[in-house]
Amino acid sequence: MSGGLIVVKPVEVTPAMLTSSIPENDYPVYAPASAYAADVRVMYGHSVYQSLQANNTGHQPDVSAKWWVKVGPTNLWKAFDRSHSTQTTGNQSMWFEIAGSEVRSAIALLNLTGVSSIRVQVTDPNFGKLYDRSEEMLSAQAQSNWYSWFFGKRTTRKDWRALDLPSYPNATIRVDLAGAGPIGVGVILVGDQIVLGDGVRFGLRMGIRDYSRKETDSWGEVSLQQRAFSKTRSFSFRIKNEQLDEVEQLLSELRATPALWIPSPSTWDSPNVYGWYSSFDLMLQYAIYSECSIDIEGFA
Repeated sequence: MSGGLIVVKPVEVTPAMLTSSIPENDYPVYAPASAYAADVRVMYGHSVYQSLQANNTGHQPDVSAKWWVKVGPTNLWKAFDRSHSTQTTGNQSMWFEIAGSEVRSAIALLNLTGVSSIRVQVTDPNFGKLYDRSEEMLSAQAQSNWYSWFFGKRTTRKDWRALDLPSYPNATIRVDLAGAGPIGVGVILVGDQIVLGDGVRFGLRMGIRDYSRKETDSWGEVSLQQRAFSKTRSFSFRIKNEQLDEVEQLLSELRATPALWIPSPSTWDSPNVYGWYSSFDLMLQYAIYSECSIDIEGFA
């Protein structure tokens, strides 16, 4: 494969950076003077909490584990909690604007549902509009033959990315999503892309770790319960020995950190994975080049 292994290192999106068409009105905002019954939900700090007891008064949700349990982020912040399984949802259209003060050369939208068109714009306060890209999320048949064309099931891409954003640190990134009905996005990832090595080797391994359950009773009857799964990927690539320190430092910073790993930016989507690396091995094999291998575990 041409090119090195691209890693999009995410930039944390804070409340001060984000504006959106999605309102934060999932539940009432927590009020210290109110008395909450059991199972009542409130919003506090862009998260949703559920009351565990009756007569719940004056117990701040994020520091009162006996009184509150955290359910998860609000609808707006589900796209920025770095989890692949939660989704920010809306009806027909929604937009997000992400300001910042550091370089962001790439954006990825993951776990999309119902989205038929995407538009990404980058605007700098001093230089104006720098980038404007629109794309239709067209459906495609699984096989290239006449039967599939007329009768086959068509699928729509669930992931989208742009690796050509202009690197202006003070620019604002705007994302517009549209669809015919309910739409959702699981992850909006912005960050700087880093290229590891000068070529990902053919022979990469792609797999799935399935969390479904299979149970067999004493009569031999089998019951299957389908659950979530995660992707696993193993890449091999070559780096110059002069990059050893840089690669090791980057990977040490990415420990237990979700990132987007892209071995084939111009061919297929399937090898790409959003997750963290579980192991990294490097063999100082030659005077100029070294061989590296890395294992990635994706989110369920």
